[in-house]
Parts: sequence; structure tokens; C-alpha cells
Amino acid sequence: MPVVIRIVCAVLIAFLSVVTGAAAQTSAKGPVTVFNFTFPEEVAGAQRISFRDYESNQPGLGYSAGYKQGNLTGTVYIYDDRKQSIPDDPQSPLVKAQLEQSRRDVVGLRRGIGVKFKEDFTIEDARGRTRLICAAFAITDDDGRPRDSFSCLGVAKNKFLKFRISGVSQAEARQFVNAWINLLWPPS
Repeated sequence: MPVVIRIVCAVLIAFLSVVTGAAAQTSAKGPVTVFNFTFPEEVAGAQRISFRDYESNQPGLGYSAGYKQGNLTGTVYIYDDRKQSIPDDPQSPLVKAQLEQSRRDVVGLRRGIGVKFKEDFTIEDARGRTRLICAAFAITDDDGRPRDSFSCLGVAKNKFLKFRISGVSQAEARQFVNAWINLLWPPS
């Protein structure tokens, strides 16, 4: 009987993870490389605290890694949304549509309550080329205090590259993102 119960439990867990779209999370040590893209253990002093595989259960959603340093909480996503080719231009309609979806996601997470859009901005690499298009939000926490949150979209390795950062100022968020830009597009 115990063997049957274990088999039923294993099947039920597998079924629930597929139905709920649960992402596999690992606490892998060292760099993690997917889609020819590497999530290092540390970026600009922020430590990687999680790695998630969405791709296995929902192709197109890719992978993410969470980073934390002080008040900064950042999640970096790499995915293709099932697109065969993604233009290497953050101003392309395809990338702009991803940023708009990210805006809707931010507002949807809070059901529009306590979320205020602040501004759009771009982030350039050392050569002055726009690498990310971004949106800034003010999110009011349950304690009534506002905190800044940012969503940035770009393209790397023919995949969408998305950053969701909260808990810090725009200047601090830019430092984190600029460290990534220097990894992906090193200054000459």
C-alpha cells in the first residue's frame, strides 16, 4: 500500500505543477547558463538568491534569477515568448509590446490599487546605444509608504531581457542594470 500512495502522490504533484504552471526553482551554486545567457552568482554586489525554470512547463517563458542586495530586489528574465526572431532594437514594436505587457503585469499584481506610473526612460551602454526601455512606478505598500519599482526591457542573445527591480531609487536600479549591460556589452 505505501508504494501505491507514493506513486499517487508523485503523479498528483507532477499534475499540479503542470496545471498551475509552477516554475522549477533551484538554488544552484555558481553561474547558471541557459539560452547561451549566464546568470552569475553576483552582479554589482547583489547576490543571486533564486533561479527559476519556466521553460520546461511553459515554452516561451524562459528563465529568471532573483538578486538581492540591501533594499534592492531584482529579478532578471530571459525568454523568447515563442518568437523565432527578435530584433536587436529596444525601440522595436515587439520589445515595446513586451514593456507594455510588463506595465499591465505590475498594475495587475496590485489590481491597480497603490500603483502609480511615474515615467518612461531608457538606459544606454558605454557607447551610447540604447539597450533598455524602462518604466518607473511608485507602489504604495500595505504600510502606506511608497517605494519605487522599475521594469526594463531589451534584447540579448536573440531573447527578450527583462528586469524587475524594486526597493531602491532609480539611480540605484540603474547601477544594477548598468552592471548587467557591461557584462553583456562590455565597453571597449
